[in-house]
Amino acid sequence: MMHNAHLIAHGYIGIGSHTALNPPSVVTVITPHIAVDTLLGLTINAKYSKTVFGPFGIQLVGKENDSGYVVPHFGIPPNNVLIPIIIGFGESKVMFSASTVKIDVDGAATPVACCVFPVVPLSLNQACNDPCNYPSDIVIAPNSVVVGMTLADFISGLVATAFNSIINLIAGAIGDKIAEALVGRVAGRICERLAREYVSELAEQFGKESAEVMGREIVENMLERPVVQFVREAVAELIEEVGGNLAGEPANQGAEAIGEEAAVEPETSPPGDYPVPAAGDEANGITGADGSNPRVYAAA
Repeated sequence: MMHNAHLIAHGYIGIGSHTALNPPSVVTVITPHIAVDTLLGLTINAKYSKTVFGPFGIQLVGKENDSGYVVPHFGIPPNNVLIPIIIGFGESKVMFSASTVKIDVDGAATPVACCVFPVVPLSLNQACNDPCNYPSDIVIAPNSVVVGMTLADFISGLVATAFNSIINLIAGAIGDKIAEALVGRVAGRICERLAREYVSELAEQFGKESAEVMGREIVENMLERPVVQFVREAVAELIEEVGGNLAGEPANQGAEAIGEEAAVEPETSPPGDYPVPAAGDEANGITGADGSNPRVYAAA
């Protein structure tokens, strides 16, 4: 089955769940939130090729691309005072890719990210949610470049999605306990100073006592988010390293070391000449919409 390859211009919109503190309530609850961005985001966690292009000279995206941090969110209702923290630690991660088709991402041969659904230009991203991450971001992904995703690729994506959710749930519980312990200590005081001006504004509207409770919740969330991020990334890195050792492969393998059968060999085209179809080659598992080789090029 053919699946659309992902481009950095592909956008997504998702309705997920996040912890909310909606004044005048002083109790945190989980409410719906809308997230919207492109797969490129601010490039902080983006994994995309600087040398391989799709239609109109738009770069292709690699496996495990994340558009976070700083993902725009809108709460329902919209008065969640924790929104700046949610936006700052937002993420939206591509979980499916074609292992037989690799592109150059910063010198490493990386499987090209693609839609989980065949034929239709739609996919699902693993989104930042509470109490754990789950796939709620709908990606709109039109493309004339398609790739062949195997059953193993599909199962691998499902397992990675489930595992990411479990790790996030565990990391969230750990982060919550650490945040509670830090509130009132040095780290808590630093965050409290940052939130003080905001809390004073809340006090004017809802009273000093309510504002203090809200301030504590804001501080705990400011501390919890980076802890969760650190724990999750540390565990993911450890698993990747162990997995690479079990497979007998180095963790970071350069594009030139992968071999011709696995790596995509893009055509060279002068800037501004996109797209021009290349000769057909079904062996690498990637084709254009018309059955030809993909309209994929390396910068001259």
